Amino acid sequence: MRFSDDLETALSDFARDHGVDRDEAIQRIIRAALINTGYLASGEEGIPPEKLNASNDD
Repeated sequence: MRFSDDLETALSDFARDHGVDRDEAIQRIIRAALINTGYLASGEEGIPPEKLNASNDD
């Protein structure tokens, strides 16, 4: 898959800065976006920040 030149440049920079190849960079970016928007579970345990309240404060 090819992206616009500006996205390809940003993708190359991301891959270089993280020491990964293009495919791994794409996977990391998509995973982070999906976790941040709630479409994918992060795999982290605990209470999500939006569910924290005084009743579950340790």
